[in-house]
Amino acid sequence: MALEAKIFRAHFYEVEPKFNPDKTDRKVLNTIFAWVWRYDPCNYLGVDYDKGFFLYGNIGRGKSMTLKAMQKYMNSVKTRHYKREDYRLGAWWKTASVLANVYAADGQPALIRYASDDMNLIIDEVGREPIPASNYGTKMNVLQFLLQQRYDNRRTSITHITTNATPDSLEPLYGDYVADRCKEMFNFIEFNGESLR
Repeated sequence: MALEAKIFRAHFYEVEPKFNPDKTDRKVLNTIFAWVWRYDPCNYLGVDYDKGFFLYGNIGRGKSMTLKAMQKYMNSVKTRHYKREDYRLGAWWKTASVLANVYAADGQPALIRYASDDMNLIIDEVGREPIPASNYGTKMNVLQFLLQQRYDNRRTSITHITTNATPDSLEPLYGDYVADRCKEMFNFIEFNGESLR
């Protein structure tokens, strides 16, 4: 595990060359590493390995960087350990606004690949997308649709989110159905403090 932990940290520097681990909550980083491998000795926050991460809090605290580094690491694990069954799958990375634009350009069929049950999905900046998005006059709340679909596939693919919104603010944005099901989909971790930028 020591080598894997070193590779994991290297992805943070790849995503952000000025990454300073002293200004980062090491419990969070260790827990994310533990989540990838289901490795209890590093699971300091006691997260559920069958749920994704919902990172929320102030701007500039490293939420996006953390999940981007995790995504790069998960994809490298998938490549290096493709014969193993106990590693975490790779993941797609999309901002909520890009997903809304996918719908606006090509309609609901273009979103189906992101609702699938064979790939993890990291959605960055949830709550900043246009609501509703419009495809030739047909309006839809894209994240509401995707989160409903991904809830149905939560046993075979995991969703991760970054947002500046609090978990309590999900209901007005995406409805009570989605807000309630998020409890089964996510480990909620708040990023506090001043911007690191």
